[in-house]
Amino acid sequence: MWWKAFLAALGLLFVAELGDKTQLVILALASRHRWQVVFAGASAAFALLNALAVTVGTALYEILPERVLKYAVAALFILFGLLTLLGRDKDEAEEDRISSRNPFLSTFLLISLMELGDKTQLSLLALTAKYSYPFFVFLGGTLALCLTSLIGALAGTGISRLISPSWMRRISGMVFLAFGAVSLFW
Repeated sequence: MWWKAFLAALGLLFVAELGDKTQLVILALASRHRWQVVFAGASAAFALLNALAVTVGTALYEILPERVLKYAVAALFILFGLLTLLGRDKDEAEEDRISSRNPFLSTFLLISLMELGDKTQLSLLALTAKYSYPFFVFLGGTLALCLTSLIGALAGTGISRLISPSWMRRISGMVFLAFGAVSLFW
């Protein structure tokens, strides 16, 4: 069902990115630049990366047998859950690698480089292969990532007072593990 694909992508990616390093980078960029420009750059990057992930996921759905996809998707989500719970993060200094002369371009490039091959992009690929509703997976995933980007851009440093990054990492890891377990049996 198309709505399951949409809701799975929306829910999983929203929880996975809420409090993630990417959202914190958006928060930091928005503290130095207009939040609208940072939000637009992040949203454009996510839309491009999600389109790429959905395209590859569609191809996998067409090529691989359903049983292989089922176990591969479950294994991928369980792996992401474990890695998230163990706290494997990317280099925190990555934000400073890109010039801030053009905030839109800087945000777009930074998010694209940080997220290329990241767990959220691979999760969209896996969800597309699982549900075979690429448009709705793309729509749900992109909406989730735009929402977390907007929250990051608007929240400033206030988000860190509400929910600590370590708790968000725990919640995100548990959600990935749950998706992996559900994927095995459903």
